[in-house]
Amino acid sequence: MKKSRRAIRAACIGNATEWYDFAVYGALATVVGLVFFPAKDLATSMSAAFAVYGTALIVRPLGALVFGRLGDTRGRRNVLITVIFLMAGATAGVGFLPGYATIGLLAPILLLFLRAVQGLAAGGELGAAAVFMLENAEHSRRGQAGSWQTATMAFGIGMGMGVAGVLSWVFGEGGWSGWWRIAFLLALPLGLIGLFLRRRLAETEQFIVLRTASRLLDHPVRELWKGHKAAVLRGFCLIAAGSLAFNTFFIFLPNNLISRHGAGLTPTLLLTAATLTVAATAALALGRLSDRFGRRPVAIVSCAGLVLIAMPATVVATQGSPLGLVLAQVAIGIAVTGVLSIAMLGEAFPASVRSTGVALTAGIATALIGGTAPWIDHILVSVTGGELAPGVYVAGVGGLALLALRGWPETAFSNLD
Repeated sequence: MKKSRRAIRAACIGNATEWYDFAVYGALATVVGLVFFPAKDLATSMSAAFAVYGTALIVRPLGALVFGRLGDTRGRRNVLITVIFLMAGATAGVGFLPGYATIGLLAPILLLFLRAVQGLAAGGELGAAAVFMLENAEHSRRGQAGSWQTATMAFGIGMGMGVAGVLSWVFGEGGWSGWWRIAFLLALPLGLIGLFLRRRLAETEQFIVLRTASRLLDHPVRELWKGHKAAVLRGFCLIAAGSLAFNTFFIFLPNNLISRHGAGLTPTLLLTAATLTVAATAALALGRLSDRFGRRPVAIVSCAGLVLIAMPATVVATQGSPLGLVLAQVAIGIAVTGVLSIAMLGEAFPASVRSTGVALTAGIATALIGGTAPWIDHILVSVTGGELAPGVYVAGVGGLALLALRGWPETAFSNLD
């Protein structure tokens, strides 16, 4: 038990650090847009910043392909160490990067490159961290162990937004003074802490058994698509719904509140950070419930809740009131943490392709649906002239996930392999 807790704790700390790095950009999209994409109006700058935000998630499938395969052929631990090194370095690089006023067009090009590196690392992080936690968990607590991945993701993103909010309060909300760089540069010490902890981890026993028995696959991607296509497609729908809802309500809508309704950057970021702590707590509670009552009931209820409240929550969040945004985020955050059932996804694949399966399924879903969400939401609002469109989008994809859950077998009470 002590070994299990130590492994999960170390993986979680690194995971929170990685998501802090990834969240800082989303939290400061309005500021980054002005520094790297100057335009006549804030909406244009923000649209460009969201496009670059989506680029990092679009690159995630490539990272999932590369690091997922390495996790199944070279080991989970090696991937955990590599991805946190890449993520921290790329995030700190943004903090050092001169703006458009200094180096012109080279500034957004280099920003795009650094965000692509972040995307590659994030693509490998989810598969490696989730699989590492599951394979080190006790049989009766896999749901709770997997929920730590979701909880630390929410906590890491909340920490990134909280830091950005505090800095904007201390230094003022204008981006030209350079205060925003501190939030990115903090990735260096956080990354070093995560790297230190992950280097002390041992490889999972399940991977060691595969390696000892010479059962490692040379082409896990080929085997994944050949023998586990249904699990990949169902998992895609589930992760797509959760990722879309998360990026809409925790990335797009806060920035939309600032740009369209004149809300302050500082209170919006701090309130969003606070609601993410609620989501993190909900993730742990729902993970434990899934150990007791099964993965399917928790995921189905959460997904149905997401479909039902997506549009009303959007209406509440777009009234121009920070309180309305908080209420919407709390409701959506609880539903999302039940939809993003990492244990459910990991249990759908055998050990020989588990890292590849989780990384690719989640990477493609977050890239095509979640990563493009802020940009597409912005277009939907601009084209329709109404702010309800993002909620309709979330409800539609959530409905597809609900259909996918009908054929998902219950795996909570079975052995992992």
